[in-house]
Amino acid sequence: MNDLIVGNLGLVHFVIKKMNISNLNEYDDFYQVGVIGLINAAKTYNDKLNKSFSTYAYICIKNEILRYLKKNEKKCLSLEDTIYDEIKIIDTLSNNDFSTIENIIFKEEQDEVKNLLNVELDDIERKILKMTFGIECNELKQKEISDIIGLPQYKISRIKNKALKHLKNIIIKNDNKKCINNFI
Repeated sequence: MNDLIVGNLGLVHFVIKKMNISNLNEYDDFYQVGVIGLINAAKTYNDKLNKSFSTYAYICIKNEILRYLKKNEKKCLSLEDTIYDEIKIIDTLSNNDFSTIENIIFKEEQDEVKNLLNVELDDIERKILKMTFGIECNELKQKEISDIIGLPQYKISRIKNKALKHLKNIIIKNDNKKCINNFI
C-alpha cells in the first residue's frame, strides 16, 4: 500500500493543476487533502475492477478535494460559473451523470426540493428520490429501496434517473441563472 501512495504522489499535483487551483496559500491545504484522497484510494482499491490504480486514485483525489471545497467554501454561484477545468455548472447539469445535480439539489436545497418533489413527481418517483437522498428518512441504497418498494433494482435506477432528468429540466427551464447556495 505504501508503494502505491508514494509512487502516485505526483498524481495529487496533477489533479490540483487540472482543477486550476493556483493560490499558493491554499495549494498546501489542497495537496494535503489530495494525499488523504490518495491514501483512501490505496486502502479501497480493488485490482479486480479492471481499472488502473491511477485512474481510480485520480477520482478519489478529485472527490476528496471537492468535498473539502464544499465543506469549507460557502458562496453563491451562477449556473454559468466555472467549477472545474473550464466546465461550467450548467454543463454538468446537461450530461447524463447526475452526481453533480444530486449534490447541488438534494444536499443543499432541501426545502425547494421537497416542494419540487411534491408538485412535479408521482408517488413512486417521490418515494425513490426521498429514500435515495435521505429526505425525511435515512439514505438507502438502491437494493434496499428495491426490497422496500418491491420493484427490481434496475427499475429503481431507471425511475430515479428519469425523475432526476425531469427535475433538472424544470430547474433549467425555470431559472437558468439560479443562484445555488452552499455549493463548492
